[in-house]
Amino acid sequence: MRYSREDGCRAWLTCAEINPVRLRGLLNEWETAEAVYDDVVHGKTDSLRAYCTERQLRILLSRSDPHEMHEMMRTMQRLDIGILSIDDADYPIALHDISDPPLLLFYRGDPTVLQERCLTIVGSRRASPEAIHITETVAKDLSDSGVTIVSGLAFGIDSAAHTGCIEGKSPTVAVCAAGLDSEYPVGNQALARRILSDGGALISEFPIGSTAAKWHFPVRNRVLSGLSRGVLLMEARIRSGSMTTVQHALDQGREVFAHPGVVGSKWSEGTHQILREGARYFTTAKDVLEDLGWDEETPPTQEQKSSLPALNPTQMLVLTALKGGERSFDQLAAQTGLAVPELTSTITILQLFGLIRALPGKCYCAV
Repeated sequence: MRYSREDGCRAWLTCAEINPVRLRGLLNEWETAEAVYDDVVHGKTDSLRAYCTERQLRILLSRSDPHEMHEMMRTMQRLDIGILSIDDADYPIALHDISDPPLLLFYRGDPTVLQERCLTIVGSRRASPEAIHITETVAKDLSDSGVTIVSGLAFGIDSAAHTGCIEGKSPTVAVCAAGLDSEYPVGNQALARRILSDGGALISEFPIGSTAAKWHFPVRNRVLSGLSRGVLLMEARIRSGSMTTVQHALDQGREVFAHPGVVGSKWSEGTHQILREGARYFTTAKDVLEDLGWDEETPPTQEQKSSLPALNPTQMLVLTALKGGERSFDQLAAQTGLAVPELTSTITILQLFGLIRALPGKCYCAV
């Protein structure tokens, strides 16, 4: 993988782990990570204090040494780690919808699989054998239906979700709570390699060299839910990381599904709790596909994709926005920045091409 100076400066900027909202303000003002780096190395840090704590500034200054920067980029090169900005074309469209998306994302593998239909599966690390089996079955069936499965690479339900997806036809994506050069979780690196060899991806917003700090997990969990149309909870205690992912999903307007599990089991407390609160009940992949309206839609084959009509940049902009899920006309206007007449004509053309479909309430979805 080849890197620009801006890529190196972006990777360096993540080392301070600045809050996404503050980081957005910082990059809006400086426009590039390079400009921030140049100000730091030249001691022009007064303006940065509006966005960074003193500790974060010290980290940026200490990591700005050219030798340290070179070693970081060598690590990224060795592991073929890329970095995406929120403004890049390959940045996951679905994350634009959440209130605090990561401004910068590291990845290994193919991040474009996150532009397809995605569902997140979460649950207990100490899962029962029954839940492991059910999770693998559901994940495989969803994968065979063209759904990319997103999970967290932990043992238990996460591993079963990734494994089941790999056994199906679609790739799987792991959202990590440490830097992508870390071997966390220890003992699950063989699965990580399978994810990559199967055409999937590993992603993380945490800097190169970082370990899985305790506070990383709830932060990571908002990305787990934000990447997908919905979250499937397989088995969990009421007080667990999986339940924080469910809460993020609710806050983000994602669908939440719960498997009933074994009645009376302490590992099913979380699923029964959210079922009482209105989560969607499911036992099979077919239930989920029907509830989402995906049961009658067949994802295009690679041959069909290659035969799609040539689209201009405006048409691609609208189609890409709809790959993250259905959108209303107003949401499309806000996301694409297109004027009403231009957006209206573009939607009409895409419908004629058979690439998008109108839904009730002046909403649209990609076909």
